[in-house]
Amino acid sequence: MRAVWLREFGGPEVLRIEQTPDPVPGAGQVLIETAAIGITYVETQVRSGSAPMRLPALPFVPGNGVAGTVVAAGPGVNAELVGRRVAGTTGGSGGYAEKVVVDAGLLIPIPDGLGFRDAAGLLNDGRTALGITRALAQRPASGC
Repeated sequence: MRAVWLREFGGPEVLRIEQTPDPVPGAGQVLIETAAIGITYVETQVRSGSAPMRLPALPFVPGNGVAGTVVAAGPGVNAELVGRRVAGTTGGSGGYAEKVVVDAGLLIPIPDGLGFRDAAGLLNDGRTALGITRALAQRPASGC
């Protein structure tokens, strides 16, 4: 499979597409064939080396949010997930790849009518919007 590797920090030009062995899902994990991958502002900071957090050791495959189809289930995972359209997060890296391992407990089913790109985008922006909506709904009326 192909994956995008980061071997040095910098601009987008430092990202390299390379052939990489397919990942294998472990216990409690699934393998997703990616159809869309979310890219966030924080991921651009990680790529440049300027993220306000601890950075992964080089080299690594960046990316967190993915959407696609489950193609394999690891031990302890319901095999009926294979073939399902899902979105999920990798835990911080490994998402910029054609196949990605995700914890089965982090999967979100993609409803009919929602495309993979929209589902991948909603993983980050949708959670932010939902959090804001919930926070505002809990505020007392201000009389404005």
